[in-house]
Amino acid sequence: MARKAKPKTRRTRKAKSFGLVNAAENYILGSAITQGLFGTTLYNFATEGWLRTKTSGNTMGSSNSYSLSASELVQSAMGDNSHMSQAYQSGGGIGMAVKYNLQANGGRALATLIFVPMLFKGVKKLASRPINMVNKMLPGGTVKL
Repeated sequence: MARKAKPKTRRTRKAKSFGLVNAAENYILGSAITQGLFGTTLYNFATEGWLRTKTSGNTMGSSNSYSLSASELVQSAMGDNSHMSQAYQSGGGIGMAVKYNLQANGGRALATLIFVPMLFKGVKKLASRPINMVNKMLPGGTVKL
């Protein structure tokens, strides 16, 4: 006689929460990518030209000829290059700017992309006890460390 199958136990799903440590790691990695490709930080890449005015290239802004923001990429994709600097318009466009930024910042960006996840993994392992204690005190389904 065949055995009677046990009914499957249903898993209860945890409410999704937002992890601050993972958000910090992802921001650092995203900033390294935008620094390597577009010559500016992730925050400046995403906000300059739409939410705020462009800052100078000396402060990691996107108003020099080799630093690009997302608004510049969208506007140039739409065919409007009037907002670009003269050096940018005569020098080869987006491809030239990305090539320059990869030569200038590519090595540092690659090193960041390799070593930051390893560093965060080690720090999470070392600090797992305090992180778990803090997460237990927070209400479920909210922000976590």
